[in-house]
Amino acid sequence: MPGGEGWKGGLVTHIVVYCHKPGEQDRLCGLLRAWTELSCVALDVFPAQAAPPGPAIIFWDLDGPELPPVREGENGALFLLSGDPQRAIGSYSFHPTGFLTKPASMDMVWNAMLRCAQLWFDCLLRLEVFSERVKIGVPFKNVIWVEGTRRGCMVHTANQSVSAREPLYRLEERLPETVFTRCQRSFVVNLTHVREIAGNSLFLSDGTEISLGRGIKAGVLEAYQRYRALRYGE
Repeated sequence: MPGGEGWKGGLVTHIVVYCHKPGEQDRLCGLLRAWTELSCVALDVFPAQAAPPGPAIIFWDLDGPELPPVREGENGALFLLSGDPQRAIGSYSFHPTGFLTKPASMDMVWNAMLRCAQLWFDCLLRLEVFSERVKIGVPFKNVIWVEGTRRGCMVHTANQSVSAREPLYRLEERLPETVFTRCQRSFVVNLTHVREIAGNSLFLSDGTEISLGRGIKAGVLEAYQRYRALRYGE
């Protein structure tokens, strides 16, 4: 059965979704695709009927006529779903990574994927820059903001700041538009790390405050609202 010794940590290649009602399956696939986009993770999402072989993160509906597949010896994770919370107790026999009560929400999906982060960490898309003649790859999700400088730009993360000779406009072209937006002539921010937009200021998770000019504030707010619509359904 899935779980135990048959479900070890390691790189997975895709996400598989099975719900016996097509509408529920389409919705969950949509939530997971939004998660991959917002988290900048290179994982494809497949309905179980079209899933390729290989290690996977599986979301399986216990309310359908089928049982979760046996995938002994493969790396992966198994999340079980049901409209009845009491089925969580019976699901223990499958040794799942987690149990979700339907209808699944984006927060449920987000928390589930965090529980198996070790499986998809190597699938994180990265921003590659040359700093002091050394090529460095920084996961997009870890980039908080990028600042243009006279000699290139500075990439800020929670743990370090990396200098790059590449001009900001060229680096910006390689940043995912869903997650990043320019908020000043010399600043590009990761919307995941925006904590608040108040007055004419934008506040980031590392405590940075960036002022917003009149000409750009409306565009920043629009980009942030699009991000929140994907992340929280607002």
